Amino acid sequence: MAKKKLSRSSPFLAGAARLAIGAIAALPIGLARGLGTGLGILCSILPNRLRRFTRLNLRWCFPDWPAEKHRRMVRRSLIETGKFYAEGGALLTWPAERLERLVGATDGAELLDQALAAGKGAVLLLPHLGNWELFNPYLMARHPFVALYRPPRVDELDSFLLAARQRTGCTMVPTTPRGLRQLYRELASGKLVLILPDQEPIRSSGVFAPFFGVPALTMTLVARLLRKFGSPALVGWATRESDGCFILHFRVASTALGDPDPAIAATALNREVERCVLERPEQYLWSYKRFKSRPEDEEHRLRVLGDPTGVKLYRRRP
Repeated sequence: MAKKKLSRSSPFLAGAARLAIGAIAALPIGLARGLGTGLGILCSILPNRLRRFTRLNLRWCFPDWPAEKHRRMVRRSLIETGKFYAEGGALLTWPAERLERLVGATDGAELLDQALAAGKGAVLLLPHLGNWELFNPYLMARHPFVALYRPPRVDELDSFLLAARQRTGCTMVPTTPRGLRQLYRELASGKLVLILPDQEPIRSSGVFAPFFGVPALTMTLVARLLRKFGSPALVGWATRESDGCFILHFRVASTALGDPDPAIAATALNREVERCVLERPEQYLWSYKRFKSRPEDEEHRLRVLGDPTGVKLYRRRP
């Protein structure tokens, strides 16, 4: 699934991150979001990595938008991204019961209950939309689950985040061969499995499929799981509302996600993510480098014709 982890030890970096998370966690959630809003506005003005990737992703996915709409969406997206990071203190440290009070309503939660009642487990796909971390405390009060995650490269930070997420009682497994074997075992036993479907895999674990019309390296893991165990698949996303609470949404995914043709299954997977994103596009994590890997024919075009769409700019380190 993931590229080989080049881990390193950095106690200072991990300590600084823990200190920042603890400080933000001590704030009321409204004040923390206010700080996140300010950070997002600042990022929309000053040159930085988040603004660069947000601009490029939106330009590629919505090339027909006028310049003013792009400018407004970049600003709105960065503000929502700032709120997401500011909420991290609460999501990683607050008791689960307190976090559940942030859930104002659910939409389609009964679909998950029905899916698990069949006894074949279920795969819940959580795109980078709103605040997917909120599903952890909500689900653990109802359905024990195992979630696939990509470890950060700093060992001490990995240990901290893993302990913070598993404090609710869930099981987190890394994107390694050992972690995937455990994921298979848990799903075979009838448990709920959580996967972020818009993370980029290594090339041997993915195929290129359109995401808003742009070829994106897309995981084949979901299709393999659905075919092997006959488990149902659902899509979930958490939208941040004007009253400060979240609505957790659940929807049954297309059966095409388990198609034996990897390209068809991957295209269906990306289409499900697109449908979620279009509900609240400003809350999608557009700063994520979703298009870092490119198809071989595009690599050839870049060498021969140049780079009019900014692929090299996208890859360049800030």
